[in-house]
Amino acid sequence: MPNFHLIILTSLSRRGQAKTKRDDIVHVLQPLAVKGSLFTSAANRIIQTGIATIIVLEYSAFLPSKGWNGSELVETAVSYYLESPMVVVVEKVAKEICRQDYHGEELEKKVLEFILDNRLSKDLTEKK
Repeated sequence: MPNFHLIILTSLSRRGQAKTKRDDIVHVLQPLAVKGSLFTSAANRIIQTGIATIIVLEYSAFLPSKGWNGSELVETAVSYYLESPMVVVVEKVAKEICRQDYHGEELEKKVLEFILDNRLSKDLTEKK
């Protein structure tokens, strides 16, 4: 799986906002972390949190900056994601991926395939 810290920093540096501290961004992404339960495996939580993080960061790259710093953009993207129906879709897909017991490249392919097909940035690019 991709290194999420690298994705975060790459996303922000492309926007010219590399000055934002990694800890600030990680703090803003905290609401995406799936809480453990008796019925959710660790693998499921990791996959679900990873997918949500990538979707949110990709969406934040398309938001108009309005003079905001990187963490404000990501915070806006997190809020949008948490209020969208995508939360339920990601939860279902993560469960299905775990149920299918994918590993290695096959797991990576399934996760990336889902992310590409379900980008929130489509909402922004289609409105233009």
